[in-house]
Amino acid sequence: MMSEQGQQRSEPPVWPAGHRAALVVSIDVDGEYGVIAHHGEDDWYWRAQARYDLEAGVWRLLEILADYDVKGTFCWVGRAAEDRPDAVLAAHRAGHEIATHGWDHRTYASMTRDEQREDLIRTRDLLASLTGVVPVGHKSPFWRFDEHTVPLLQELGFRWNMDIAAGDLPVAMQPHPELAPVIQLPPSRLWDDYSFFVDWVMPPRHAFELWRDDLDVLRAEGKLMCLTLHPWVGGRPGPSRALTQFLDYAISLGDVWIARADHVALWWQERERDLAGGRAS
Repeated sequence: MMSEQGQQRSEPPVWPAGHRAALVVSIDVDGEYGVIAHHGEDDWYWRAQARYDLEAGVWRLLEILADYDVKGTFCWVGRAAEDRPDAVLAAHRAGHEIATHGWDHRTYASMTRDEQREDLIRTRDLLASLTGVVPVGHKSPFWRFDEHTVPLLQELGFRWNMDIAAGDLPVAMQPHPELAPVIQLPPSRLWDDYSFFVDWVMPPRHAFELWRDDLDVLRAEGKLMCLTLHPWVGGRPGPSRALTQFLDYAISLGDVWIARADHVALWWQERERDLAGGRAS
């Protein structure tokens, strides 16, 4: 008898318009605050490296996405958005989603529940004041969350979260049964430019080749890939080639849905609702 897992694997979801897989390009705009949280305020080497984020990297990534007519999701550290509202507005006006990524890139796992709530609201409200659109998505700094994070996101009306690499498909998380679920969009450190150009220093083709091979498997299985880039890393000249080569490949396949995280989450939530309705009838 086929297991439930086997049944799921043999019947992949049908993505919109018959696409065989889905791809989200997410960009974490940390400014200096990611490296400050990791290395401390006095490490001026890393702070100087990270200043590339808003001076050059984010603009190169915006140009690349425009060249390919791809809409991505920009996850903003609040203080970075406060420093450069012009960059937030440039991403928003280009049609990209604006999501939250913590106020100053401190880990949520190190905060109390009330501190996390304050951090989420402060970051969300700043971004909403800049764009006129309330963010519905969140990625925790360093992907370091705890048991309070998803319930808080649900209480605050967020639609999606990108913290838990629990598989290759979205998962509806509903700790409060009476509230709308938070759709968990799975990331991976293997789909993060840090793994190739900070943890190690590799040629861009190595990142492209791994991402290409992963996408091939996910496409065969009908799954989802969530890429994570940082403007001061993947937005540098050579590393940016990994993104352009990958977009060339994904677009050439002709059946990969490249979409903003909020659009993927909304589609998945509606799909889950339709499936639940079908089971009930």
